[in-house]
Amino acid sequence: MFYIFLTVVVSVLLLIIFKAFKKYEVNSFIAIVINYIIAAITGFVFLDSKTDFSVVLKSDWVFICFPLAFLFIGVFYLIALTAQKISISTASVANKMSVIMPVLYSVLFLDQQLSIVKTTGVLLAMLAVYLSTFSSTKKQINSGLFWLPIAVFFGSGFIDIAINAANALYLKTTSESAMFSIFTFLFAFTIGLLSVLYLIFFKKTTSIKQVFKLKNIIGGVVLGVPNYFSIFFIFKSLESNALSSAQLFPVLNLSNVALSALVAWLIFKEKISILNFAGIILAVISILLISF
Repeated sequence: MFYIFLTVVVSVLLLIIFKAFKKYEVNSFIAIVINYIIAAITGFVFLDSKTDFSVVLKSDWVFICFPLAFLFIGVFYLIALTAQKISISTASVANKMSVIMPVLYSVLFLDQQLSIVKTTGVLLAMLAVYLSTFSSTKKQINSGLFWLPIAVFFGSGFIDIAINAANALYLKTTSESAMFSIFTFLFAFTIGLLSVLYLIFFKKTTSIKQVFKLKNIIGGVVLGVPNYFSIFFIFKSLESNALSSAQLFPVLNLSNVALSALVAWLIFKEKISILNFAGIILAVISILLISF
C-alpha cells in the first residue's frame, strides 16, 4: 500500500506543477519536452547497474514504448492545458475518470474478477468522480474548451491500458519495468524534440532563445523527476500484488481525484461546493469497497 500512496502523492504533485507553470509563465510544451529527458536520466540514475542494455531492442515490450510515448507527451500537454485553462479538479477528473477503461481491460482480457462489492465500488466511483467537480466545472468550462477533458479522458485510459498490459504480459522484473519506463521517456523526448524543431524552423512560432529560457528548463527539471517516479510507483504497486489491477487503478484514480480537489481548494482557492465534498466522501467509500 506504500507504493500506492506514493503514486497518488506524485500524481497530484504533477498537477500542482502544471498549475504553477501558468503563474510563472513557463512554456508548458517546452517544459514537457525537457521533462522527458530528465525523467529518462532519473531512471538511469536509479537503475540497477547489472541491467543489460543489449536485450532491450530484442525484448517483446519495446514495440509498445513508441506509441505509448506519443500518448505520454500528447496527454501530458492536454492535462497541462486543462489544469491551466479550466481547473486542477477538472484535469484530475478527466484524467482519472478513465479508470473504467483499464478495469474493463483487466476483467475482459486478463480474466480478473470483480465481486458484487467491488463492482458496486467501481459504479460508485463513477458517481464520485462526477460529483467531485459538478458544481465547479459547470460554470467554468466553455464550449471552446470542452474537447480538452474528453481528449484527456480517452488518452489517459489508453495509457493505463498499455501500462497494465505491458506489466501483465511482458514485464517480469523490476529492472524490465524500469527500462520500459526509461525507453518510453526517451522516445517521448525524441518526439517532442522533433516537434520543437518543427516549430522553430518551419512554423516559426517559437525560437531557440525561447526553448533555452531558464524558467522553461527549470520547469522541465522540476516536472521530470516526479514524472519518472509516477510511472515507477505504478509498476511497483502492480508488482506488490496488494491489489489486482482491476482494483488498483480505481483506488489510484479516485484517491487522486479526492486529493487533487482538496489541494486545489486549499492552495489555489478553487471553489468546492457541498456536492464536490459529497463526491470526495463517496470516493473514499468507493476505495474502501474496491479494496475490500
